Amino acid sequence: MRAARLPEHPAENDVALPTFSVIIPTFNEAEDIGDTLDAVLNQRLPAMEIIVVDGGSTDGTLELLRRRAESAPIVVIDEGRRRGVAAARNTGIRAATGSVVVILNADVMPEPGFLERLTFTYRGSTGMVSVNARVMNLDAAPGRYLQAEHSLLFPEDRVGWTEGFSCRREAALAALFPEEIPGLGGEDVEFFERLRNAGTEWKVDYTIVVPHRVPGTMRGFWRQWRWRGNAIPYIETRLRARSLAFATVRRAGAAAASLFLAAMLLPNGRKAYRRALQSPRGMRDLPVFWVLLHMQVAAHRYGEWQTLRTLWRDRRAAA
Repeated sequence: MRAARLPEHPAENDVALPTFSVIIPTFNEAEDIGDTLDAVLNQRLPAMEIIVVDGGSTDGTLELLRRRAESAPIVVIDEGRRRGVAAARNTGIRAATGSVVVILNADVMPEPGFLERLTFTYRGSTGMVSVNARVMNLDAAPGRYLQAEHSLLFPEDRVGWTEGFSCRREAALAALFPEEIPGLGGEDVEFFERLRNAGTEWKVDYTIVVPHRVPGTMRGFWRQWRWRGNAIPYIETRLRARSLAFATVRRAGAAAASLFLAAMLLPNGRKAYRRALQSPRGMRDLPVFWVLLHMQVAAHRYGEWQTLRTLWRDRRAAA
């Protein structure tokens, strides 16, 4: 492993530098995980360890990881079955030995100076750090849409969880991800809120930008937002301890509101317009952004009702 070369910060020379454990959950990530590992291994300040937790991949991801681990400081944990991204992250946190855990998805490619710059953000009592994110595949309309939405909805003073989120390992062990949310969506925000509720000091450094890929097709975009919708009923019933009937009524209200807004051209047209203003293609993206806006909402609502149907079926089966 290469020796760390850090920029000069005379005022901090006497401060113990953090050590980083990078945690990456995987499930059928053979297409992207190699690039993510390359990006982490090419850091100017090497990570103390790279922990990849695989949840029963069937596309060759695990075999790829094991080959890479033969020649690189990569710890591969095979869980053997898909327990969900929250459970995989918890497994990685428990196995970590660094003072700071950095949580990456398998489509994130941090730039070479990422950990080096993060080192000096962890000074004093800083317990967790949010950084900026940038979509890499802006050649695809869903990529431009999601980057525009990020720029519009998540200015520095409002961002919590982001790509490249990190926190002190001790704080993570005390909070851990909520495994009650089995889907892809919501568990990271809940983790962030647990840390804040525990009094963990939060710092935002938006000058650190972490590139990542997003689904570049309409099908992938739909799947992503359906997954996020899947999580909402679990959050309400398992984390908020609300009744299934209450969650169903709330989701019905959200669906009715979405249908109403879809019928009103002006509000959604304004939303699409504001996102198009953030796009490098400007108003040329307005029509496709209008379509993606409606797809996003529809997929989210569809995912919610998928989960509600499952929960009601499980209740009837248990009765």
